[in-house]
Amino acid sequence: MLTRRQLAAAAGLATLGHAAGAQAQREAFPSRPVRLIVPYTPGGSVDLMARAFGTRLSTHTGQPTVVENRPGASTMLATEYVARAEPDGYTVLSGGTQLALMPHLGTRTPYDAERDITAVAVLTIVPYLLVVNAKLPVHNVRELIAYAKERPGVLNYASFGVGGAGHLAAEMFNLLAGTETVHIPYNGTAPGLNDVMGGRVAMSFCTIPPALPAIEAGRLRPLGLTGRQHLSALPGVPTIEEAGVPGYECVSMNVMFAPSGVPADRLQRLNDAVVKSLGDAELRKLLEEQGFVPAEPMTPAQAKVSFDISVTKLVDIIRRAKIQT
Repeated sequence: MLTRRQLAAAAGLATLGHAAGAQAQREAFPSRPVRLIVPYTPGGSVDLMARAFGTRLSTHTGQPTVVENRPGASTMLATEYVARAEPDGYTVLSGGTQLALMPHLGTRTPYDAERDITAVAVLTIVPYLLVVNAKLPVHNVRELIAYAKERPGVLNYASFGVGGAGHLAAEMFNLLAGTETVHIPYNGTAPGLNDVMGGRVAMSFCTIPPALPAIEAGRLRPLGLTGRQHLSALPGVPTIEEAGVPGYECVSMNVMFAPSGVPADRLQRLNDAVVKSLGDAELRKLLEEQGFVPAEPMTPAQAKVSFDISVTKLVDIIRRAKIQT
């Protein structure tokens, strides 16, 4: 049987243990490198964006940000990896809207995006660009709508995959403009744009950087941006809403996510670093040149709300257009 002195000593050790645990929780965060997981191969636009942010995040956290590429399974490999990571704030994801759309497209995911990950901050908004073959006899969105309505089911459009952003952008256009165009899915942006330039496909809602050289060469004609901001990379190109489709907006988001359960103070510390990075004029210029719109500063709670609203809007298009992968 323990004596009173032994019990008192044990109680004292327990108190010291709790104090040590509390002290550990109060230790500066981060105190070691943060891993930023990117679900795409190196060299692509999202990878370059993540690395540009990583450089600035390192400055503002005082610890290196290590960008790690984990491509595969339509971003599911990277998302699952982060969802299963220790919720300590040292492993985060550069994820897009698509990760939350997949179940609505009929794809089973090994994670629950609502339950297993949480938004830290919005990094960028990603608009897309409506381009047509340069020989198509239309020069603006209103002319395209009139041309398509005269030829229901005749005009076709290229996308970079069923259920991808380009597909959703085109179907939103059909629903709001009252047009009927035919989807031709491709395995990536480049082959689809090649067929638009070759005249085998009439148009595409595409990512912006791959289209710029063909626009400059006069092989593609840009008609409108799917977001609500103008881009310095495309001076004079209006938004589709401005060009004649009221209420039109179809964008993706790049968001920093963390595993659910990361302490709120650590989420806020990461968020603060992102917000400071977004104030970097050089970073903003680089992002805009790559076709990204730098996000407005948001708290983690605001980032979640913004992401959820974006997903809800796209889910509505998936349902109305009956899109399934």
